Amino acid sequence: MDTHLMIGVAVMMGLIGIAAARDLLRRLRAQQRLVPVRVETDVQRQPRRGQDW
Repeated sequence: MDTHLMIGVAVMMGLIGIAAARDLLRRLRAQQRLVPVRVETDVQRQPRRGQDW
């Protein structure tokens, strides 16, 4: 094989490896997720019929 071709293939393999490693690290990093939170308003706090608070 030609030396320039081998160097080109090695560079391309290195770039593919770097891109794969970045993608893998990004997926492994903890990601923030939204969690639903229930909010009670004053109307919801009033006792309903049949309930004693």
